[in-house]
Amino acid sequence: MKTSPKAYSLYPNLGYWFLIIILLVFGGFYHTYFSVFFEPKATIIHVHFGLMAAWVIMLIVQPFLIKYKEKVWHRRVGKASYVLVPLLLISAFLMTKHGYFVYMDLISKEAVKGIPKYTQEELLHLSAKYQALPMFYIFWLGLFYTLAILNRKSTYVHARYMLAASLTVLGPTVDRIWFMVVGISVFPLGIPVETFAYALIIIVLAYLLWLDYNARRNTKTLEICLVIYFISQGLYYVVPDMVWWEQLMTLIMGAESR
Repeated sequence: MKTSPKAYSLYPNLGYWFLIIILLVFGGFYHTYFSVFFEPKATIIHVHFGLMAAWVIMLIVQPFLIKYKEKVWHRRVGKASYVLVPLLLISAFLMTKHGYFVYMDLISKEAVKGIPKYTQEELLHLSAKYQALPMFYIFWLGLFYTLAILNRKSTYVHARYMLAASLTVLGPTVDRIWFMVVGISVFPLGIPVETFAYALIIIVLAYLLWLDYNARRNTKTLEICLVIYFISQGLYYVVPDMVWWEQLMTLIMGAESR
């Protein structure tokens, strides 16, 4: 397909769409974070939320800097992400590790209340499976951000990989809205609630791919993003039940030495 210099720009109104993320974050984290902000909680929770807030602000600001031709500031903010995103990924992993042991302790305590006691093997399996969702989102953020940075000299490719990285925000926010606000954890026919965020990501990418196709732009980058998301989302429903996943999570979480 033919492309023109104009085709290698960000979607002009992307920043306005990213403002919706603020509402999603507030709705998703109101019950679990904002409404209990002053209650005692692990330090990593505040650290991770602060880094995530900085990431969301960066996602909103960058498209506006491009839109209003503030390229110097766009580059400066982009370079700041070289520090921010690795710290965000580390904090996300530490949050996952925190949640891993919190969940393990929770189901262990439930056994005391009359629920059948789990064996150590069952505890490790359930805890590993429970933390599969955040681990997949950590993987997607790290992968797409890395691809965006590696292609930073190509505005067109860089912008679309960054867009794919930004979509990882949908999972933690939209899922929590279903869990905490609507009170739904499973859709009819036993469909996991996280499927909604997954479908939303695919729909957004497919729509943008359609726009690029109709505008006769190169669609390769979005096709790659769509394939990666689609295949790995499918693996999410299979991998957590595999033995090697439990073994991997047990190893990296340090569960055996606890």
